[in-house]
Amino acid sequence: MHVLQASILLIALVLISNIISHYLVAIPTALIEIVVGLLVALVFNIQIDLDANWFMLLFVAPLLFNDAANFPKNELWELKAPIFANAIFLVILTTLLGGFFIHALIHDISLPLALALAAVLSPTDPVAVHGIAERVKLPKGILSLISGESLVNDASGLIAFKYALAAYLTGKFSLGGAASNFIYMALVGALVGYILIQFIHFVRLFLVQQGIMDVVLHTTIQIITPFIIYIVADELFDASGVIAVVVAGVLSISQAPIFRSDFAEIHIATNRMWDVLVYLLNGGVFIILGIELPIAMSETLTNPRVNNGILFLYVAGIWIFLLLVRVIWSYTYLWISYLNNKSGKKFQPHFSTALLTGLTGVRGAVTMASIMSLPLLLPDGHSFSQRPLIIFLACGVIVLSLLAATVTLPVITKQRQRLLLISDSAIINSSADIEARTNEETIVDPSLNETEALKYIIKAVIKSLKAERNELNQSAINRVIHDFELRLRQLYREQGSNEKQPLYFKTERKIKALAYEAGKKAVKKTAEKNNISEASIQFFFELNDFRYSTSTRGIKGILKRRILRIKSLMHHLIQRTVIRRKGDVWQETTFMLLEEAS
Repeated sequence: MHVLQASILLIALVLISNIISHYLVAIPTALIEIVVGLLVALVFNIQIDLDANWFMLLFVAPLLFNDAANFPKNELWELKAPIFANAIFLVILTTLLGGFFIHALIHDISLPLALALAAVLSPTDPVAVHGIAERVKLPKGILSLISGESLVNDASGLIAFKYALAAYLTGKFSLGGAASNFIYMALVGALVGYILIQFIHFVRLFLVQQGIMDVVLHTTIQIITPFIIYIVADELFDASGVIAVVVAGVLSISQAPIFRSDFAEIHIATNRMWDVLVYLLNGGVFIILGIELPIAMSETLTNPRVNNGILFLYVAGIWIFLLLVRVIWSYTYLWISYLNNKSGKKFQPHFSTALLTGLTGVRGAVTMASIMSLPLLLPDGHSFSQRPLIIFLACGVIVLSLLAATVTLPVITKQRQRLLLISDSAIINSSADIEARTNEETIVDPSLNETEALKYIIKAVIKSLKAERNELNQSAINRVIHDFELRLRQLYREQGSNEKQPLYFKTERKIKALAYEAGKKAVKKTAEKNNISEASIQFFFELNDFRYSTSTRGIKGILKRRILRIKSLMHHLIQRTVIRRKGDVWQETTFMLLEEAS
């Protein structure tokens, strides 16, 4: 099928599937999309050539980048041990145990090929996980663990699949080569992701400092970021593009404070654009999965020499074994963590937690794309006779894992409702708040132009935020007010004449200089009053220098801010570490005192 026709068809089928999902609430949208794709393929005989390379670039890269960017960083750090244990060691264990089991179950499949099949079935699919979670209220810890694991395990699973398949095709395997290649792909991929995301942020900051605040331009830069990073890592450095986009996604959100002078429209436009893109890509993944199922399974099902009943038993046996490996691993890990926990809070592990972890480990489109990349011919030129069987088993396990999760999770969790995400609750609360305030506020004068209307709205928001400040939320609300005030100043700049703008900038620099000196005096006064160390004082002087440097425009200002920011962060990290090791709670509060003073 032509690329343009296939794209339009995918979008239309995604929309149809989501409309159907509003009526079939109990069934996950992902499963509905698979069924719709399957029916379209069977009725209209539609086929899509699935190439693993472009599938990973067009679908997996942006989805993983978005998931990593929106993943709660505190949870990612707290769950780092189980996430990486599942993403690396569990994948290796599943590959080895699953490979030997498949070889023992089906003697016609050689051990290297069985290991390749187990490897491609080892990683969980992030898209499939969220497809299940949207209709089931999963415990927050389990959902975070599975989501975090699925960000990393694609790389380890694909590397294991690559080497197991190479061992089957060539008859040669090097454990040292596989291990060194994995380390190279992981480390270089992470380094490429880190460097490129920093460079992209540097470019965006430079554009902002030059006054280039084009909403469409900045939104487009953010949208193409994961594609560029994946191509550079995968094509130029032969590293893991998956790890590169995940690292870039994790770091991208930490750079948000740099762009506080951005238009509010940039944030809104980017978020909405990502919502639309993720919506279409998520649905497209499962539509393609449904369309590919007849192609992948028909050759085996129509083979008269194969017993279809035995085939389905093989699929069920492989899925049950992989589930047991995952559940036993999770339960063992829970007990080890419980026994090694030296803190006062201890919660005895429950088998139901491990079972939920196992059932939510569903397989999805990454497995499908990888298994469909199997060659048609062997190196000696003969037909790859076992290819249809391997593809059938992989597809069967994908569908069975989705069906099992759909049926069993609502029973175990005793919930049959859509998981309310953070963005959903924010939208609901914002809508209710806006509606309430609309009834209270006066109507904006319709004769106002767009700029005047925006200024009116921002002033109203600032006034409302100041009225809601209290001791608990004062710091957070002050930061938000600061962002809106920056936006308001930008509007005044835009509205000013060419003659007035130089005078405005000159006046603004004078005000910032006065604020800079006042901040230094306040820090000195607070430090003397509270007997604060000289090192802490110096840290906040550097922080104040960083804030003042925002008035310097161009590359010089950007480089100066970068250096000051790195120095401040390093000093802050060292001081925090020393303070916490000493257990000096009083000294730690000096950071709060000085920050308020500055």
